[in-house]
Amino acid sequence: MPSSTTIDELRKRFKPEAAKNFSATYLIAVQGEGGGTWITKIDDGTCEIVPHEGASMSVEPDCKIAVNADDLEMIMSGRVSAMTAALSGMLAIDGELGLAMQLVPIFFDGPASIF
Repeated sequence: MPSSTTIDELRKRFKPEAAKNFSATYLIAVQGEGGGTWITKIDDGTCEIVPHEGASMSVEPDCKIAVNADDLEMIMSGRVSAMTAALSGMLAIDGELGLAMQLVPIFFDGPASIF
């Protein structure tokens, strides 16, 4: 699954009710075929995901997440949980693990699911 398709899928999965009273900025870097870098801003029930073209950000992200495109597809499909991916090194998190895990209820069903 190309990363742009994966990012579109994240936009569709966003659950505003799960993001109420929560604000954070993420830098999501996808390596490999179809990869890219996106800025994800979650702010009190809203979500904006925009391509990051290497320009300097006006705000430093609260958390950076790096993943290979093939591994991201496995996470998105539910074949691998985000916790398993993080512990095995498939998912690299730079910043607070808690902020990264906050994405699970915002984009996925159930705490054991994924990202």
